[in-house]
Amino acid sequence: MPRLASLESVPPAAYIPPSIRPRPDAKAPKCEYRSTSESVSNQIRTLGLGPGGSRKSRGGLFLALLGHGVFAAPAAGQEVQETSIDSPYRWIEPGLRLGLFGGYVAAGRGNLEFGPGSTPEFGARFRVRVSSPLSLALGVSYAPAKRWVIDPRLETGPAPVDTVASHWILSTAGVELGLTGARTWHGIHPYVVLGGGLMIGVKNERSDRLVSDAGDEGDGEEGADPEPDPIVESLRFDLGTALSVYGGLGAEIFPSKKLGISFEIRDILLRLKAPGGWFSLAVLEAIETAEAEAPRESQWTHNFELSLTLWYYF
Repeated sequence: MPRLASLESVPPAAYIPPSIRPRPDAKAPKCEYRSTSESVSNQIRTLGLGPGGSRKSRGGLFLALLGHGVFAAPAAGQEVQETSIDSPYRWIEPGLRLGLFGGYVAAGRGNLEFGPGSTPEFGARFRVRVSSPLSLALGVSYAPAKRWVIDPRLETGPAPVDTVASHWILSTAGVELGLTGARTWHGIHPYVVLGGGLMIGVKNERSDRLVSDAGDEGDGEEGADPEPDPIVESLRFDLGTALSVYGGLGAEIFPSKKLGISFEIRDILLRLKAPGGWFSLAVLEAIETAEAEAPRESQWTHNFELSLTLWYYF
């Protein structure tokens, strides 16, 4: 028969007295759960901070809470600063603006160079935003241009014989498309402009250098104004009302919330019509004899405009 081990040989951690061993049919003890508010209330009562607590205990609690707020506030502020985003974009709040501009137009006179020449210009522009990237644009400008008087009947071919004033007014309507929407990028607002308009001649001087084949502009009594020669009149260029379309790029900066300064470059396509007398048989024969370029009934010319605009935002 094997010998039982004595109690002295059993390790203390492995021995469980029979009096505290769980019975096989015993039920598990019930666990009581208390809410956080109840736990806090019990702790306050335990520390003597409740209604019956001493003033000294309450003062200690107040100092502890005050110290926690003082030292926690800089940490919270530091955390907000570290999570802030430094964006290169800034919103342009106003959407209505009026501007005055000045610039210079490098004009295309046409293949036979009878159109208005290069000139300074000045005017006004108005724009209103209809969506984040899109604005409607209106403009009007005036230019004191000059043009060459071309005689196409010369033996050497069409050539200028005089220079006269050919002032014009350009009225336009179009759109501005912001490349960054209604926002600036590093303080700059780049955009594209597209539109069209009408160029109207408001001053078209006549030249006495364009004479008839007889050597004067017509016959008449001595001392009286000679009657115009129909042939000479048919050779005169008149701008009248010319159709134009344009496209360009611009960039704007903002010295303040109400002021903007923009720089634009545009290509203005202008439709020029040659005088009817240039297509007469005598003129065409003279041009062919001189081996010069034949005239075109109408043509589109490129006119490059550089302008600087001062905007006021409403």
